[in-house]
Amino acid sequence: MQPQRKTMIEYTYKIADHWLSPIINGDYSGLEDQEEAQLNDFLASIPKQIHHKSKMHAFFHVVDEEGSFDVDEVSGLYANCYALTVTYF
Repeated sequence: MQPQRKTMIEYTYKIADHWLSPIINGDYSGLEDQEEAQLNDFLASIPKQIHHKSKMHAFFHVVDEEGSFDVDEVSGLYANCYALTVTYF
């Protein structure tokens, strides 16, 4: 019997720094209602992964230590962004 290989799928997004706490820690304090709705719409739009009929778990982590001025994928506006990887396992 061969051991099962663990399946991992990754997506990377450029995310403004003010979204990181709500995404990683679930801390929405400090966000306006409109911002919270915008973030929730973005999170609902990222792919959900299923493997062998079971939902895979998502793990969010910041890839780079220094942000860069770029287009935030949540709002579409320029901001200090970080590469955020979503890994499903």
